Amino acid sequence: MPGFLAGALGSDIKDEFAIGDTGLGMTLAATYLISGVASIHAGELSDRMGARRSLLLSMWVTVTGYLAVAALVRSFPTFLISMAVAGAGLTLAGPAAKVLVAQHVSTQRLGLAFAVHMSAIPLAPLLAGLTVPLVGGTAGWRWAFVGGAVLSAAGIVMLPAEKQAPEPRPAPAEQAASGRFAHVRLAPLFAFGAAATLASSAVFSAAAFFVVNSESAGISEDSAGLLLSATSAGVIAARILLGVMADRGRAGDIFTVVALLVASAAGYALMAAADIAWLYALAGQVAIILGWSWPGLMVLALVRLNPHAPGLASSFAVGGLNLGAVVGPAAFGAISDAASSSTALAMAAIWTFAAAALNLLGRLVQTRTTA
Repeated sequence: MPGFLAGALGSDIKDEFAIGDTGLGMTLAATYLISGVASIHAGELSDRMGARRSLLLSMWVTVTGYLAVAALVRSFPTFLISMAVAGAGLTLAGPAAKVLVAQHVSTQRLGLAFAVHMSAIPLAPLLAGLTVPLVGGTAGWRWAFVGGAVLSAAGIVMLPAEKQAPEPRPAPAEQAASGRFAHVRLAPLFAFGAAATLASSAVFSAAAFFVVNSESAGISEDSAGLLLSATSAGVIAARILLGVMADRGRAGDIFTVVALLVASAAGYALMAAADIAWLYALAGQVAIILGWSWPGLMVLALVRLNPHAPGLASSFAVGGLNLGAVVGPAAFGAISDAASSSTALAMAAIWTFAAAALNLLGRLVQTRTTA
């Protein structure tokens, strides 16, 4: 939630520190950048440390960052550093939470468990948005970060005891990488990570610019905001539904992720070409809901393919998601300014289709190395 809190309370923060949208954008990027860059190493570390110790460390780091924002920062540089610390907790929390699920949930329920877990991503901005009517428009915006620290502390109390994980099983020698990652096949994981980056870049951009672009399509700002809220709810519902289907054997493979991304790419293309308000709104719902419903399935598939290293395997997807959140909106905005919003949406369709192709490539490489 740190980045989403800063975004929701951006007007008050900009006024206090006399910064513009660029400064706020730097703040949002800082909360994801460390996680995106260091996720692979954090995933390997969480496998070795165990879920409980990893989550304890990550949440204490986040609490420290939250409280620093609330009580210590008096300038933009210190605010930026404190936000980076708060966001740094996500670096280890992402893969560690997946290790927790893999260790404590039966294989028959993993689809639903990962779906609920990954629904935290669209839920976070909804919770952050609730802080605006409470503390927005006042000098008390720091209290929202106190609330974030309380939530993190509650998470610390809720952690279950560590459960013994199975010993890592090394990959065949002729296929294994060297060093710390010798127990996994890196080639398919890098393909899945690149796919996650491209797909995340597209959907984060489309969601961030949805209201602005909807107004250009003839939809009022209020209606566009309601549509975006409905889309967030739709993403959560879709993730949980797909998780249940995965547990029943009707979804859960990378091929399901590919199908969702292809349908999402078609939605972006229709958004780029649509000149009718209702058609643009419908295409946006298809593009964003389907284009953001797949992370739980990808994590499930990677854990199933790498049961001996759930933290490391899932960290490729998590790292890609976070990198996409950093680079996607910046690239989308630049394309929109240089050309048009339709061109940017067409590029989002290309990114998403390329993500589907990379997922297929990763699955093919994984199958060949397993055979």
